[in-house]
Amino acid sequence: PISYFPAQETELYKISTHHGAFRGGRGSITLMRYIESPIGPFDELAISPGEFTNPFEGPTHRVTRAYVSSLSAVVNGRSNWGLPRELAQFVFTPSLDHSDAIEVRVYPAISFSPVSFAEDACFAALIKPVSWLPTIPASLAHFPQVKLFQPPLEASQDPAYDDLVAAPKWHALDASSYKGRAEIFRCEGLLTQKDVQPSIGPDETPGKRKIHKTGVADGTGFPDVEPYSIGLHWTEIELTLPQAVPLATL
Repeated sequence: PISYFPAQETELYKISTHHGAFRGGRGSITLMRYIESPIGPFDELAISPGEFTNPFEGPTHRVTRAYVSSLSAVVNGRSNWGLPRELAQFVFTPSLDHSDAIEVRVYPAISFSPVSFAEDACFAALIKPVSWLPTIPASLAHFPQVKLFQPPLEASQDPAYDDLVAAPKWHALDASSYKGRAEIFRCEGLLTQKDVQPSIGPDETPGKRKIHKTGVADGTGFPDVEPYSIGLHWTEIELTLPQAVPLATL
């Protein structure tokens, strides 16, 4: 579906959807809160649908859509790692219905001078820790290498306005350097999809509108996937992203 890709990234879409490009495998949704980084604190929401072919080695994972909360992170991620980042507002609030739970909502930017955000969230989820399980030390160093191969990105028509700069080369990125403390959490979607009016023929009468089940995303700004109800929460983490290796031009 087109919602797996930013609207302006036509080349990323073509490379990722041509015949045989997507090889399946386990995908992931990642929500990160960077407390410290060379460009300051920021939040990020990203999706990797699974493994894709690439011109350099066997199938690897790929981030196809990502939102961050600062324009510096947009530019940094696109130019350094080929990550298709866009700007969004992240809102974290304590849940009124569940103790120790957090509600997170992500609102895409719709203009940039001045910056304004959509009224409706493209992603919303309730995150509940599993209280009877303790946090434990964890590291990805003991698991197989997690490598991303990111295709080239196009610049927008006015990158000075929205900071959607180009990344003309493929980038290879080792994303295995996670270490810290982790715990299990439960996740519930908070978005109810808008009612859908079914199409009708000329001799038919309008039927009742159908309300879809609650999900984590709107299916437009972010894909309306059904993630596992249980995930891994890194409560304390050190993450090092080395400079990605530029591989080839378009």
